[in-house]
Amino acid sequence: MTISRKDFVATAALGAGAAALGKSTTLAAAASSPLHFHVLKPGEYDRARMLRTIQTSNRHKQVFQSVAPLTVAGIASLYLHMQNALNAYEFSYGMGRGSLATLAVLTGKSVTYSLGDEMWTKYGFGAAFDLAPTNVYYRAASLKETGDPDDPDSIYQDPTAQAVLHRGGAFMVCHNALTVVAGLLGPKAGVKPGDALDDFMRNVLPGFQVVPAGVAATQLAIEHGWHNYPLL
Repeated sequence: MTISRKDFVATAALGAGAAALGKSTTLAAAASSPLHFHVLKPGEYDRARMLRTIQTSNRHKQVFQSVAPLTVAGIASLYLHMQNALNAYEFSYGMGRGSLATLAVLTGKSVTYSLGDEMWTKYGFGAAFDLAPTNVYYRAASLKETGDPDDPDSIYQDPTAQAVLHRGGAFMVCHNALTVVAGLLGPKAGVKPGDALDDFMRNVLPGFQVVPAGVAATQLAIEHGWHNYPLL
């Protein structure tokens, strides 16, 4: 069953559990199993790494806030937008490689992009969120920097997470949103929400960093001069 953004937000606000995924579930029923959002302390995540990313000296900085994992023709819209921005600064504006710092903050259902295929299969992200059965959005088809942005076999035309990372992009993942997804889909897989969250934390893909709250990470970036591009 596909989970709508409305259902996701309602569950985040009122609680989660196996019943929260049923068609006949009411908000009152969801509220009977309230979520607990553990507030991460500085020693429970890589605060230094987060600050290094946000405090970059690059003059040009764009932060992409992704809530829903939108796709276009089977491509992750988030990575497509990031690649378009990188290509424009490097080639269209003639400012060269690395002239634009890009950061994506994954909140909501988009946090599934940060998890490996085993988690997608075990917890059914594809069926629940109308995505591919596995995380086909992560692995790059090409990392070749040919200098030709129109080369179809180059990194510039590869809208994947690995391609964006290779070009200097960064990704932050909301711990609170991971908590919600664990509460939604853990029970469906026969796993307690807390255990599902632990599962997620052990299977975060290389290049993605878990931060306490995506909304706060976005705000912190803005305070440090990043310009926000919301992909809701």
